[in-house]
Amino acid sequence: MKNEEKFLHWADEKEVISSNRPVKFLLLLLVHVPTCLVLLLIYPVSFFYLICSKRARTEARLYQKQLKEFTHGKSPRVISPFLQILSFSLCVLEKIVGWLGKVTYDKLVCHDDDLQELIQMLEKKQGAVLIGSHLGNIELLRSLFSFNRTGVSREVPISVIMELKSTEQFNKTIREVNPKAGFNVIDPKSIGPDTMIALDEQVKNGGLVVFTADRTSANVRTRSVRLPFLGKEADFPYGVFLLTVLLNAPTYFVFALRTKTSTLNPRYNIFVERARTSLSCTRSERDGCIRSLCREFVEKLEKYCREFPYQWYNFYNFWLLSDNKGA
Repeated sequence: MKNEEKFLHWADEKEVISSNRPVKFLLLLLVHVPTCLVLLLIYPVSFFYLICSKRARTEARLYQKQLKEFTHGKSPRVISPFLQILSFSLCVLEKIVGWLGKVTYDKLVCHDDDLQELIQMLEKKQGAVLIGSHLGNIELLRSLFSFNRTGVSREVPISVIMELKSTEQFNKTIREVNPKAGFNVIDPKSIGPDTMIALDEQVKNGGLVVFTADRTSANVRTRSVRLPFLGKEADFPYGVFLLTVLLNAPTYFVFALRTKTSTLNPRYNIFVERARTSLSCTRSERDGCIRSLCREFVEKLEKYCREFPYQWYNFYNFWLLSDNKGA
């Protein structure tokens, strides 16, 4: 994109699902029709969306071209906005299926990473911070926690720090499906000293605090961490990493990714990797600590973008920079 192009923050984009009627229709189908048949309907719907949404086509192609250049042509295999839109449509469906309680722990493909360490910590009532993204479907994990299907023998308290504005209609319908979907969801703009004390207590009592870290704040847009992502500078949310450092708890990067771009019998890779950055720092060292933690996150995000190139659901120009120079 040209430098003179006007910066448009992701929160200024229209919500992809601007009415709750499509989601309610999907919900009705899932209740009365076998899930595999509903999955088949996703294909023509995705194709229709591809034809009608120039924005989705443009932004998917932009991201995939940047990724292909970064990987020297190795990933993605082909530049295909359709595959990315199809994957997004399946993700929306899977979120609803998750909140209906139809996803079980045996649908998860676990790996030889830090997942077992996290499970053992939670068993001992030791809490943690999880950092995820809009790559894949981290909300799938949240729905599993609500049904206590996590491999942990106890119910784990969980607080999710989530920007609500961009998915208002979708979230409203999901709460109708399962009221637990709105439980302990905190909008970042409401966070103050009392909230931080409550989050700190939750972690100390064996709970989880969950962030997504690939979108800058809708409310505080002038502060970010600017780092190369897929070979080009991008802004990441300073506040997420600041709050993580202030909580000073064991921190894990978490990704939930479908094993295949499309499948009628989906299974989900769960990747859990512990952050190696030390969060114990003095006030003067804090900015360096925040930047180091953010850099770790960006490296993980790049790693899984390479492996799952069509499961990226940021449909806006990720590399358009704000006027802020970054931290």
